[in-house]
Amino acid sequence: MRLSPHPEIPELLDQYMEDSGRSEKWITVQDFRMHFQLAESKGPAISGFLSKIHYGPFFSCRYKVVRIEKFRDTIPPYRIIKKYLVQERPTQRRHQDSTAKEFVR
Repeated sequence: MRLSPHPEIPELLDQYMEDSGRSEKWITVQDFRMHFQLAESKGPAISGFLSKIHYGPFFSCRYKVVRIEKFRDTIPPYRIIKKYLVQERPTQRRHQDSTAKEFVR
C-alpha cells in the first residue's frame, strides 16, 4: 500500500467535520482549503483523498464520501466544481462482542 504524500489530510477532514458539529455535510475543496487556510496547490491532494474515500474505505479515517455532485460556478471562468457529501462511517462493533451476546440468554 502506498502512503499518501499528504498524511495530514485525513486528520484535517476529521477536524473539519468536528468543527462543523455534524456527522454529514456537503463540502467543496475550496471550503476545506479556506477553513484551514491551505494553499491552492493542496487542492488536487484534497480532491484526490475525497475521491479515494468515495470509491473505497480508508480505515484510518472515520468519514466516507457517499456522493459526489458537479455544478457550474456562477462567476467566470465558470469552472465545474465538485461537491462531496461527507458522512461519518457507522462504528462497527467488534465480532467478539456480538458473539458473546448470543450465549447470554
